[in-house]
Amino acid sequence: MTTDTGEATPQNPPPRAHRVIPRARSGPPRGVPVSSAGATHPAFHQFASGSMRKNNQLSLSLSAAAALLCCAQIAQAQAQDTTQLQRVEVTGSNIKRLASETASPVQVYNREEIRRTGANTVRQVLDTLTSTSSSEIKDDGNTSSFASGASGVSMRGLGKGATLVLLNGRRVANFGLADGAKDTFVNVDSIPADAVERVEILKDGASAIYGSDAMAGVINIITRRSYNGVGASASYTFNENPSLGAQRQASIVAGFGDLEKDRFNVFANIEAYRREGYTVADVKDDYPAWHKSFYLASFGDPSLNSYPGNLRVGTNRVPVAGCTTLNSAGQCVTDINGLNPVSDPAKRVNLFSAARLKVTEDIQAFAEVSYSKTTTEYLTVPMAIGAGATSRWYDGYNKVAQSVAHPVLSAINPANPTGQPRGIDYRFMDDPSLFNYDGTGKQYRVLTGLQGSFRDMDWEVSVGRNAAEADKLARWGSRELFTAVESGEYKIGGGNSRELLERLFPVNGSKGKNHQTWVDAKLSGELMQLPGGPLAFALGAEHRQEGVSIKSTDNVLKAQIVGRGSVLIDGERNLDAAFLELNAPVWKGLELNGALRFDKASGFDGRVSPKLGVRYEVSPQLLLRGTVAGGFRAPNIPETLGQVGVTGFFNNTVDPARCATATAVSDILKKGTAADQADAALALASGCRASVPAMISANPNLKPETSKSITLGFVFEPTRNASIAVDYFKIERKNEINSRDPDYVLEREGKPGYETMISRAPLTAQEQAWVDRANQLSGGSLAWQAGQITSLLLQYENFGKTETSGVDIDVKGRVSAGSFGTLNLGVAATYALTYKPWDVDANKWRPNQVGMYENPRLKAVFSAYWNKGDWTTGLRFNYTSRTALNRDETDLASWGEAACQTRLKPGALPCFIDEDLRTDFSLGYTGIKNLRLSLNINNLMGDERPVNLRDGYRIRPRSYKIGASYDF
Repeated sequence: MTTDTGEATPQNPPPRAHRVIPRARSGPPRGVPVSSAGATHPAFHQFASGSMRKNNQLSLSLSAAAALLCCAQIAQAQAQDTTQLQRVEVTGSNIKRLASETASPVQVYNREEIRRTGANTVRQVLDTLTSTSSSEIKDDGNTSSFASGASGVSMRGLGKGATLVLLNGRRVANFGLADGAKDTFVNVDSIPADAVERVEILKDGASAIYGSDAMAGVINIITRRSYNGVGASASYTFNENPSLGAQRQASIVAGFGDLEKDRFNVFANIEAYRREGYTVADVKDDYPAWHKSFYLASFGDPSLNSYPGNLRVGTNRVPVAGCTTLNSAGQCVTDINGLNPVSDPAKRVNLFSAARLKVTEDIQAFAEVSYSKTTTEYLTVPMAIGAGATSRWYDGYNKVAQSVAHPVLSAINPANPTGQPRGIDYRFMDDPSLFNYDGTGKQYRVLTGLQGSFRDMDWEVSVGRNAAEADKLARWGSRELFTAVESGEYKIGGGNSRELLERLFPVNGSKGKNHQTWVDAKLSGELMQLPGGPLAFALGAEHRQEGVSIKSTDNVLKAQIVGRGSVLIDGERNLDAAFLELNAPVWKGLELNGALRFDKASGFDGRVSPKLGVRYEVSPQLLLRGTVAGGFRAPNIPETLGQVGVTGFFNNTVDPARCATATAVSDILKKGTAADQADAALALASGCRASVPAMISANPNLKPETSKSITLGFVFEPTRNASIAVDYFKIERKNEINSRDPDYVLEREGKPGYETMISRAPLTAQEQAWVDRANQLSGGSLAWQAGQITSLLLQYENFGKTETSGVDIDVKGRVSAGSFGTLNLGVAATYALTYKPWDVDANKWRPNQVGMYENPRLKAVFSAYWNKGDWTTGLRFNYTSRTALNRDETDLASWGEAACQTRLKPGALPCFIDEDLRTDFSLGYTGIKNLRLSLNINNLMGDERPVNLRDGYRIRPRSYKIGASYDF
């Protein structure tokens, strides 16, 4: 028989203002008994908030009243088992309290709610929140990122750096590589989903409590505290299309010892996860016609950059001798759909273990050890070259734009029988697997500490270390490759030795590692009695030593790899903090909560972050609350201590100087031959979806980002089984650390202050050939207005600010139908009001971006689940409102509705992204002793995503998850 002594939230939570989340505390328990459902009588709640403390002078009348109320509640709950009510530490405060509803809005996902989402990973759980962005970096489909192989999370659209992710209230290691070689973040895929007891989301600024990075909010992932016995679980997720990637998850948890009887408990949870991948070849027949006709004309077609290739003779392509795969125009083609990934395979092993030891009745020792290894297996299409093309990138080490013309075969090259030097369209397919790579990350956290009570005060000290390492190492062509092609050392069409291939395509990329070593201490208790209850306090201090090293391989730093960006970061710093928090029940029903935190990072001035919260119970049914807070984010090591400017590419960039011509050329070429249609996609990409080489330099003179945030809301409980929580939020972030947005800079090309930021190359022969062919087909006189961008030079700066505001809504209700079971209803929604960046040049707010691309006005989840006896079943409806295709005013001319319609037949396709509704189903059964069975069907109705002309079609199949868990 297995006993799980973790911190479970009741399956049917009581009304919000009186909800209690029981947690263990050091020392003897405090409190009075309540029913196991956790519900309390309103009069008891008022008594508890003012009188829950050790006091030998309590009057006999109060004791009798409390006893009567307890007995009445027990009778009302039909003599359910009793638990011990204890003070808890709620995310967003260091002070233990009875009620979980504080001045700050906190959303809680318990273990049962997580199961109903059908999520297999922590990232999938977080994607179901209305306050987070599902477009944030994730490992699947992110091969081009500096931090490929990891998944992050962002709240309020303010980015990963403004959202603090905690594990059991403490920081965890960041991923070993930085996104964009700048943004450090927690890889949430490294946290075992099966070990999670609940997720608490603090939806207001919390720098005064937790320090840097908590401006938009805090996500606190809380694991089991203890476990006794052995348990196992497994699940299998598959899609209605058997070609699509399946997911497998299995975990084992084992523990022994009872903290009360044996004075200790030790347990460990190990989880394994596997995701299968799939390619364009598996799903191309499922794609709608508009994806090919509008988004990518060459989608699904065999590539003219082929093997053994095509020689360019004028504007014609002539197949290299030996090619057996010809298109209708007699040109050599290669089908690369089976090498072009849509979803990437992944495998993960995550371990979490914890131990607690009761040293004395008032002191406990605790320890945690966690380890993770995540691997995403990236399939990469082999490198290709094109006749007349030039590869360009920026060499940050030497601070110069680099370019290399694609090779020309000499007249005596065996693959060129024309007797004249010829360019070639070719793909290096000697061994396609040569280009595949694994994005791997490893990280661990070790901590130990003591906690206890002394003279009615709680204290805690801990020491620990986080560390992580990651790499992104693959093979790609060197400069030497182009020389080898021209000289004939590399044989077109094959016959090249493995040794030659590995020399011409050397391993390159980046490796990264980081660590944090810390010690912290905290003391909390009560100072004096106020009219409404005890004045409670918490104070503490923390010291952290942090180091980050991210370095590209030498061949990348020396610009020897064609088109590859580099990074070189190496630095350490110390961070020290001290904090004080007070909670004052100034009179019955009114609580004030204030916090101050002082943070000091090496090389920067100290920063004081304040926070004030107000919580007022107008009546047992109505709670008013609000907060005002100051937040900050200290500049991280990549932003300040980068030794070589980060070089890379901004992909899918609209180039205002070229996009109009590129669109016109593309539209004409689409009406030509198969070869013209292939060139149409390339011509469009060169101006409207350009890859812009850039360097962004670190800046040691940066100042911290700062923010001001407010929340104001209420919790209304018309009955004990219904609650409505509404909270307004507004965050204004200043001194933002970023480089200037490429779209913003390109719109201002040539204007004062921007003259040196952009460099362009002369037109290539290939570009001129596109225009000439378009003019030949149309009889027009199109001409390029500018060459492609060779470099965009930027630097991290403190400039601008962002304002975001909106309303969070959380409605919960429960209807008991007696023998027919219980129906639980819920609505969680975020209604965005504003998202406005600052115009640095005009010194004013830019237009509101809510309702534009990736900024929906409304995100909502409606849930309904019914339980009766051993059965639980439910539905979740996930809604996202309509958005425009343009991100902001800078790309209105390219992606505004009017501009989009000019490229379509009137009414043929929507020039916006329509609202989206996805329905998920869950079913659970616990009628067999120690066994739990579950079924999830996500996208129950099989609804496709709305048409998205900007990013193209993304497949969303109906998926099925079958799961089981057993306690031995």
